[in-house]
Amino acid sequence: MKLTITDAAKEKIQNKIQGDAKFFLSLDDGVGNFSDAGSCAIDTSFDFIAVNPDLDDKDFNAEMDSDLGPVFYKDYSGSFLEQNLKFDVMYNALVLKGDSGMIDGNVPVVDKRN
Repeated sequence: MKLTITDAAKEKIQNKIQGDAKFFLSLDDGVGNFSDAGSCAIDTSFDFIAVNPDLDDKDFNAEMDSDLGPVFYKDYSGSFLEQNLKFDVMYNALVLKGDSGMIDGNVPVVDKRN
């Protein structure tokens, strides 16, 4: 699995996240330390989270390559993802797309580093 990040998306992410970080693509399903509440909406909701580089979180047990380095995710959330993923910016929001179309039209970028 590969996450391509457009220049516009990189700029949006780097405006919020500077310095060393490990990245999580977190399905908002109420599972783990970084999901405040499960998504009750019909659509799929993800967060792009920066954590301390040395943090190991057992919930984020799968990895994909990206233009910003490895991105970790919950292995079972892979059922919502595709082999070719892309972060882009649309209407000033970070969007996650796959080959079949839009997966999440508004992915928050969250810095959880101490």
